[in-house]
Amino acid sequence: MENEKRKMENEERESNRGQFSTFNFPLSFEKVCAACGTQARRETAKFCLVCGKHLLEDYEPLDTIRSSYRLQGQSFLIENAKKVEITNLFERSENSVSQTAWACVVYSFVPYLGILFVPLAFLVGGFGYFVSYRQPHLGGRKLALVCVGLSFVVLIVQIFLWWLLYIIPELGKQI
Repeated sequence: MENEKRKMENEERESNRGQFSTFNFPLSFEKVCAACGTQARRETAKFCLVCGKHLLEDYEPLDTIRSSYRLQGQSFLIENAKKVEITNLFERSENSVSQTAWACVVYSFVPYLGILFVPLAFLVGGFGYFVSYRQPHLGGRKLALVCVGLSFVVLIVQIFLWWLLYIIPELGKQI
């Protein structure tokens, strides 16, 4: 009885195959991988031979990337990664006063408004030089001297910019 059912189903399949055009989907049992597009060789296949994706699953956005790197079925959990324990974020020992003086010098490069940071860069740079003498293991002596020297150069450039801001309208009135 079961054999007769199977024979009937097979005959129906054979007769239905010729009825479909190339624009309709044929009644075939070929499985196609949603990730890489490979057709399965067997009707009973569960996984793709190329990328390893489960053939019954639908397409997911990362499937093409995972299949190109052969990473199908692997988890990307961070929990499995080895944890690196951070003991102290501020363990670096440097002259932070000299670093602050450098930040003030960088801020003083802003045209016109940077003139507000020039005296601060000079004072903090001098204090950073003093700290480098008191605690030589921290270093930062050269950086402090560079900050003091650059603060004078930036002061001259800023004064020139402010002078241009004043003199250009005066020159425009004479023409």
